[in-house]
Amino acid sequence: MTLKEKIFLLLKNQNQNQNKDIESIINKSIGFLQKIGFTELKKTCFNSVLNYDFDIPKPKNDVEDYRIKELSFNKKFISLYFINGFFSSKLSNLCKLKNKIKFSTLKNFLSTPQNKNLKYFCKTLKVFNNTFIALNISLTPDGFFLKIPKNTTLNIPIEIINIYSTKISAIINLKNIIVVGKNSNVKIIERHISTSKKYIFSNLFTEIFSNDHSNIEIFKLENDLRKTYLIDNTFINQRDNSVCKVFTFSSNIRHIINNINCLKLGQDTKSFFNGLYFFNKSNNIRKLYNNVVIQYETSNSVSYQNYKGIFSQNSYGIFKSKIKINENLYNINSKQTNSNLLLSNSSKVLSRQEFKTYSSKVKCEHGTNIGKLDKRSIFFFRTRGIVKKKAIKLAILIFANELIKLVNLNILKNKIIAYLKDKLKFDLIKI
Repeated sequence: MTLKEKIFLLLKNQNQNQNKDIESIINKSIGFLQKIGFTELKKTCFNSVLNYDFDIPKPKNDVEDYRIKELSFNKKFISLYFINGFFSSKLSNLCKLKNKIKFSTLKNFLSTPQNKNLKYFCKTLKVFNNTFIALNISLTPDGFFLKIPKNTTLNIPIEIINIYSTKISAIINLKNIIVVGKNSNVKIIERHISTSKKYIFSNLFTEIFSNDHSNIEIFKLENDLRKTYLIDNTFINQRDNSVCKVFTFSSNIRHIINNINCLKLGQDTKSFFNGLYFFNKSNNIRKLYNNVVIQYETSNSVSYQNYKGIFSQNSYGIFKSKIKINENLYNINSKQTNSNLLLSNSSKVLSRQEFKTYSSKVKCEHGTNIGKLDKRSIFFFRTRGIVKKKAIKLAILIFANELIKLVNLNILKNKIIAYLKDKLKFDLIKI
């Protein structure tokens, strides 16, 4: 049975939710899928997954404890583990959060009809226009609800570790909701780790609500998932004087789609979206989509985007960014930057940046650079006694360092630098 046939079979047997509003949202997503189908996948690198026999994994945490303990960056971090899409309370470290936050698995969250926080479920969606999100909602996946109460500052990061260890090719849906209260601060590290030899189709949908004067930083690490198709849809809702930072590091994954949608509902908001992606040589074609959409509905706000890509053999990168500014707004400052380094003649990049503004009292900038390593830089390093291979590695690291230095978690910054140094290969780099 193909994935498409299996999904429609699962939708027919879907259990109804006790909450009428949630049930209505799920029914709308199912209706969208039945009407539109999977035509959107045909426009992306994910078209081929419909022909695979993906299965739905069962809630079985069959990863060895000793391996799990080695995965966390720091034992002092707050760790939330999800094994094959299901939360593992046994492996997670929640003891430091009991008195500071509200946490619930999505399954428990949705099973409480009178829960006042249910209002956050799919609140960022105005209409259904995304097949992946509709699929995520229709299958009522697991995931989590995380709320940071007002006037709360978490001094240690929250680490969300998604582990794929299935013995079958599997489709995994995760739906996450993060609410940051007024005057609160939090840092979140989101990671994906695969120990499976089978193909994985991971479909994530995250909603983030950043309230007045809040500050949230999210670090997404997507690397070494060679048999994984990953789709990450992140929707951000910003209120007055809130700051939101998202840093995405992607490397050596089969196919990735990263969608960020930011709706600025408050004044004096700031958002920073940075991405660094690196693909070394491969016999298989690997594709990466980065799509950013920012919509301004109030004045006095800024947003900065800076994405950098390093592409080697058989890698293909697509960067799309759109800024939407409503009429009668003023004091809007927005900047889009995309730089790409091509290390092979078989690597390709498409960069498209777009502004759609109905107000003239705004400042918008955009820029794109696509090219190969600069021979003069390599020559300069070699005149200083640096051998050619080290000179090439140094030039690439300097290119990436502009974004790496923005990571204000030293342990995470050092991990990314060490990873790049270890993975950089030179046999197909032409200068």
